[in-house]
Amino acid sequence: MAYALQDEKVNETINYEKMLKMLDRGIDDMEAGRELPLTEAFVKITELRNRRRNAEV
Repeated sequence: MAYALQDEKVNETINYEKMLKMLDRGIDDMEAGRELPLTEAFVKITELRNRRRNAEV
């Protein structure tokens, strides 16, 4: 039981660190001017979502 709680805590820490890295990269992109206009961003999100869904099938 203790190992399960420890594993869960480790996974939470790893996921938290991954999220922070993604946020850091996003902030770096914004500071460097690598941003998409809102409409282009939503088009890109849709494309990526569709690719992921098609890859799962």
